[in-house]
Amino acid sequence: MNIDHILKKGINGLKINLKNYQYALFFSTTTTIIMIFLISMEDYYNPETLQVLGHIAMTTALGFPLFLIIKKFLERIKNIKTITKITIRISAVILLFVYYFFLLKEINMVTITRYIAVSLSLYLLFLVITYFHKEGKFELYLVKVFSRLLVTFIYSFILMVGSLAIIFTIKELLQVPIAETIYVSTVLIIGGIFAPVFLLAKIPSSKENIKLTEYPNFLKILLLYIVMPLITVYTIILYIYFIKIIMIQQMPENIVTHLVIWYSSLSIILIFFISPLKSKSKWVKSFSYWLPISLIPLLLMMFLAIGIRINTYGVTESRYFVVVLGLWITGISFYYILTKRKNNIILPLTLAIVILLSVFGPWSSYSVSINSQNNRLENLVKKYEMVENNKIVKPEKTIKKEDQEEIRAILKYFKNNHQLENIRYLPDNFQAKDAEQLFGFPYYKNINSDLKQNFSYGTNKFIKTFSIKNYDYLFQISNQNNYIKNTDLNLKVELKDLNNEIIIVNNDTIIYQYDLKPILVNLYQKNKENLNGNNNQQDFIFIDQTNVLKVKYIINSFDIISNNKNSEDIEDIIIRDLDLYLLIKFKNYIN
Repeated sequence: MNIDHILKKGINGLKINLKNYQYALFFSTTTTIIMIFLISMEDYYNPETLQVLGHIAMTTALGFPLFLIIKKFLERIKNIKTITKITIRISAVILLFVYYFFLLKEINMVTITRYIAVSLSLYLLFLVITYFHKEGKFELYLVKVFSRLLVTFIYSFILMVGSLAIIFTIKELLQVPIAETIYVSTVLIIGGIFAPVFLLAKIPSSKENIKLTEYPNFLKILLLYIVMPLITVYTIILYIYFIKIIMIQQMPENIVTHLVIWYSSLSIILIFFISPLKSKSKWVKSFSYWLPISLIPLLLMMFLAIGIRINTYGVTESRYFVVVLGLWITGISFYYILTKRKNNIILPLTLAIVILLSVFGPWSSYSVSINSQNNRLENLVKKYEMVENNKIVKPEKTIKKEDQEEIRAILKYFKNNHQLENIRYLPDNFQAKDAEQLFGFPYYKNINSDLKQNFSYGTNKFIKTFSIKNYDYLFQISNQNNYIKNTDLNLKVELKDLNNEIIIVNNDTIIYQYDLKPILVNLYQKNKENLNGNNNQQDFIFIDQTNVLKVKYIINSFDIISNNKNSEDIEDIIIRDLDLYLLIKFKNYIN
């Protein structure tokens, strides 16, 4: 009877939960389904289609926290009309469309960091909105949410491990053919469908009155008797280190910046969570009073260290985020020090605002960093009188080695994080390969200081289509992705980076080995006078075979570094950034 009662109560709770959070759960479920489809069908669709689906999944993932916020917002408004609810939800969907079409055009550093920032801000606002303009124990509310999150993680992890073990056992013991993607799909279903439903089932509502007696004992013991003593000891160590720095008059290493920023962030989070316990413990009250004060000198030292680095190398997004987070922590520390009646809701609310401001607008990390690196480059090129008619021209004298490194680092920053078009004064249509012609030194730093010449060979664009007729398998391999495993065949294909050697292994036995370097050097010698020209595609396709298999090589691209353009010595040549396709035909049965 009790079991029936528990089951009935659980089912009724699940129904209520699905109804209350139906829109948010729709977006989490949709995201999960798209991700499963992407993993299962990645071999059947072209990269452009997969990219579109990936962008859609990222957008629908934002819909989950967005509609949680709307749910909590509508929950607090009395007598709201149905048409108003519909209007709000439609507006939210329009916002998601806007984000998809305007902020996810391509995946790069800017779109990824902005996406993370927006996601984090939405989740913070979801936590805030329940207690916004409402008297109550906001800290206890978050403690309860955190506890539920921890329980959800434990349940999901156990369910995931059990499910994967069952699938593995069925496949291995019963010899049931199961696709490898089922493992990842199972994890996605548990994380994207089960976990949200389970988590939201016990999220407190704005009407719920949470009492201090509900503070979990395990969390209280963890914070008071483990985390707080550790933070105290860590604070003492940092002060001893900084006193040493002052005595020897040596500036702190760069790693100290990261240590301080993460330590101070954890300290603020700790103060937040232990604040409900101050009335019950003198140790907590004293700790909460002195910790914000102790943070200020450490933060000042951190600002000094990061300031020196910015003065030398300019602002980048990572340094910007460190400074902004440090300023936020400093502001919160002073808030705790100076304010008698504290409202901890200000922490997640201000953090969400700061995060959004750091990725949008002319004050954003991207705008400030681009402007800083442009100013840095401008100072360097003007030093060598390289600006004429608002365009950079080749210098009349050789640029010093240290200045070459700075210019190369700036070009690399723009190429990797933004676009070369964002650099002021550069000639139109400038590319990285044009650096030597413009600045007098190559964009790529030579691996060996004695190696002077840098040549790029291969097809100008990756080969998009070719015949795979009469071959069993196709592999794409490169120096960046130099190991591929086919579980069904117990087959491994590896590209040895140092000697550019292809090795194929079956059941831990090498069945094929081929040294590519002589072939690549021959291509280099044949095409070295046609630098970056339209090379003949057929030159980059060749076949090798043994009594076991036949391999067709289709080379996309590779770079050559050589001390002497006319060198015939294979040992004088270094090959890197190799990318190629392998088409394999087995002549004999592979075990």
